[in-house]
Amino acid sequence: MFRTRDFILVLTTIAFLVMAIGVTVFTQWQTADEQKSRLQPAVTQDGEYSAVTVNSHEFSRAEKLQEMRDKIAASRQLSITAPEPVEVITEATTSASTTAPAELASGLQLCPGYAVLNVNWSPVGIQIEEAEGARLVYKTREAPVVAVQNDGATTSPVIMPPQRDVLAQLPVRTIPAVSPVCISSDVIGIANDGSLIRNNEAGVYGIFNSSTLVGYALDGFPIYGSSAAVSDTCGGIMEADGYRYQISPQRETILNCYSATPIRL
Repeated sequence: MFRTRDFILVLTTIAFLVMAIGVTVFTQWQTADEQKSRLQPAVTQDGEYSAVTVNSHEFSRAEKLQEMRDKIAASRQLSITAPEPVEVITEATTSASTTAPAELASGLQLCPGYAVLNVNWSPVGIQIEEAEGARLVYKTREAPVVAVQNDGATTSPVIMPPQRDVLAQLPVRTIPAVSPVCISSDVIGIANDGSLIRNNEAGVYGIFNSSTLVGYALDGFPIYGSSAAVSDTCGGIMEADGYRYQISPQRETILNCYSATPIRL
């Protein structure tokens, strides 16, 4: 038989379950109602609606406005500086600067006292010969016949050897000096035929090829005909037999400077 004590125990359990369910439902309903009330506009006494915003981080509107004004004022003080003009190098300019010989970059080096030389010089009979470490530029002349008296009674002529009149003595060099030397006059050398070589006569001697010896510069180095080889600042190149000047079709002058100290005529 169902006893009274068991009935009371079951009834108490059911009551506790109903109470727990009721408390849970009430709590959820209250939370939802609070969230809904936050989103609903508030009604004033005059019947006007105003929005209510919940923000845990309160700030001063006046401070924000002042901060904005400061940023605007700072932006007005900024100035934009125009960039410096950039030099545009065209392809043609770059090509010319990279392929031009070295002597064209430095140019003609003339001494402060540069002058056009006017010297009494005749190439007739001039010879060039290397002797005793020097290159002699000279002319020969016949010596007078000397009469020698024999035993006081007869005389016989004695023919003397030809005499040399040295016009210039060029040094013999194979290695250029450390520093170039400026050009003091338009005469820069002596040709094989004995005539003076003037620096503006590159077109005259440029008809010869690079293996033809034209003459000698006043500093002693040989001058050869036209060559397309890239030369140094003064217009010379180093070959197996030593240093030499080469006439270049890209120069209006034979030399830009001397590679050693020249002589004076």
